[in-house]
Amino acid sequence: MKTIDLNHEQPSIGDLLQWAVADPVLIRNQDGQEFVLEAADALEREVAELSRNEQFMSFLAERAKEPGKTSLEEIDRRLSRAEEALRDRPDANLGPLDPTQRDG
Repeated sequence: MKTIDLNHEQPSIGDLLQWAVADPVLIRNQDGQEFVLEAADALEREVAELSRNEQFMSFLAERAKEPGKTSLEEIDRRLSRAEEALRDRPDANLGPLDPTQRDG
């Protein structure tokens, strides 16, 4: 990350943008406050826009309060047990998941 201290240098906006294409640029102003300038891709822009949307953030807060049905840890345990069972029984019929048993 390139660091620019505005007490010591005054680069142009064009220079800052050109540097930010390659790597984030840390800019320190005369008061010592720091800012990061970096190229934004579509996902980063969308995240930034959504994080400023009060209605969307309220929706996420409400969803976060809802209890989950099955934790990721429980899903992982179930998958591990199923994989172990299949390793123990290589002739097990996997039903529609078995590519040799699919229609067509």
